[in-house]
Amino acid sequence: MKLSLEEIYNIFISSTGISIDSRSTKNGQIFIAIKGENNDGNAYVEDALNNGAKYCITNRNELLDDSRCIIVADTYQTLVDLAKIHRDHFSIPVIAITGSNGKTTSKELIAKVLSTQYNVLYTEGNLNNELGLPLTILKLNTTHEIAVVEMGAAKLGDINFLCEIAKPTHGLITTIGRAHIGRFGSFENIIKAKTELFDFLKKHNGLAFINEDDPILTPFAHSINTIFYGRNNPNTQVSNVSALPFLSFEWNYNDKNYRIETHLFGDYNLVHTLAAISIGLYFNISSENIVKAITEYIPTNSRSQIIYNDKNIIIMDAYNANPTSMEAALINFFSIPLDFFDNKNTTIKPKKRATILGEMMELGEYAHDEHKNILNLIKSYNPDIAIFVGENFYQFKENFPQFQFVPNTKELINFIVNNPLNEYLVLVKGSRANALEKILPYL
Repeated sequence: MKLSLEEIYNIFISSTGISIDSRSTKNGQIFIAIKGENNDGNAYVEDALNNGAKYCITNRNELLDDSRCIIVADTYQTLVDLAKIHRDHFSIPVIAITGSNGKTTSKELIAKVLSTQYNVLYTEGNLNNELGLPLTILKLNTTHEIAVVEMGAAKLGDINFLCEIAKPTHGLITTIGRAHIGRFGSFENIIKAKTELFDFLKKHNGLAFINEDDPILTPFAHSINTIFYGRNNPNTQVSNVSALPFLSFEWNYNDKNYRIETHLFGDYNLVHTLAAISIGLYFNISSENIVKAITEYIPTNSRSQIIYNDKNIIIMDAYNANPTSMEAALINFFSIPLDFFDNKNTTIKPKKRATILGEMMELGEYAHDEHKNILNLIKSYNPDIAIFVGENFYQFKENFPQFQFVPNTKELINFIVNNPLNEYLVLVKGSRANALEKILPYL
């Protein structure tokens, strides 16, 4: 059957939600058949119906006479249009988060802090793209008091497109670095892409949270409503910052000092905790609840995790990587003295260091120089063993004979099996495409 968008929205309101995966479709949901790069959801309409879908939105005209199938010209556009309509039914604050590094960590910390007082809808995992964001918005219901949405960008215009769906009232750009520079073409284009969020907020009288210690972001504050945060800001002033290996610091607020011991690896995560503190204070979260939330947050999905076993201590930070985050992770890793663990309650007291680094993706013409820069940085630290994974590193095999190079993760596993690591402090970092989490059982 064919229906108007308004009629489809009324059906959505009476449903139990949206699904775009026939395998996980639940009773009462609407299955929207999205055509992706590898699969066409229109081929799985019958599967979705068999799994309990109440309706299916598809472009398969041969299903026109099936009362359970709603025929549209563009299923993805229908998903976006439904999300836009749904967003307009809510007047709650919507906080959008983008940036080159730390989007997901910031989102998780902010949601954790706000959840101490509010019912918060926030992006699951890293569903921050043109599919994930509208699906998140469509989960809004009348019990939610605040939404925190993550926005990723692959090209100019992406953030503006996502803003038109989510219509954020508040926004945060974590950092601007050299992530995906191959896609954007230049660092200037990365800045332009990320600050599309500020452009939207300015146009709609929104509010931006800006790190006053960031020379790239602070110039944008003059044209937009801004709340500043930073290491020396009266509301987020910190001292005694340490990351050995977990980030810890003292937060000085209202003549009180709060010691915050996080589960985050690396002092480069400090800026993300300060953003969470700033946003928490703005939304009237008590300082005690802010401290409790940040202290209790434990990262997952290979993000700044520290894993202890009976062989090694592993710093697992392999969900994503770009030149900026790779450099920061390495600097922090080599700042940790090995004897730090001597008095800790760990099975292993590491005696050596190992770095396992996967190639950085989507760097385009910059890939050669950026990977060589990382190799030179590692060379300056002279670890006991350094293993590099992927063709972008492998091309330098002859230039750095002191290092180990493997073309892919499968060969990395073979190397580790034949050359096991014991009593090492190990840093594992690389772009998601390397799937470096597969190495964990062998470490």
